[in-house]
Amino acid sequence: MAVRSLDHVNIRTADVPTTAAFFRDILGLEARVAPGADDIDKGCWIHDPSGHPIVHIGPSEGRYPSDDMLPFTPARGSGAVHHVALECDDVDDMVQRIASTGRTFTRKDYPPANLTQIFVLEENGVLLELNFRMESC
Repeated sequence: MAVRSLDHVNIRTADVPTTAAFFRDILGLEARVAPGADDIDKGCWIHDPSGHPIVHIGPSEGRYPSDDMLPFTPARGSGAVHHVALECDDVDDMVQRIASTGRTFTRKDYPPANLTQIFVLEENGVLLELNFRMESC
């Protein structure tokens, strides 16, 4: 048995619609109503271009199966998780999209790894590392 890949990241927030809008409008990903939610404002899954739900966004007051074991305490920022990294393409388009929002971001070119990285905070203070392989930049 081996871990094959990262399945998803979950963000619990008091503002599901604004968080979903960040991933949809700035990162260009598809937002869909989460299974079991009445509408996208109550629960949202963000899908990558292949249709895989990579970010789950739920209301902070929502009930999760893990809450019995570890009760949820709302917080802001990445906390013990330093950042979430997403593989991306078209660095110039992404820079333009983020800059058009007035949002602060940092761009780092890292030639030894053939990598360009953009670091940006999403609505809840979760740090995202957007990775662009040089051959796709």
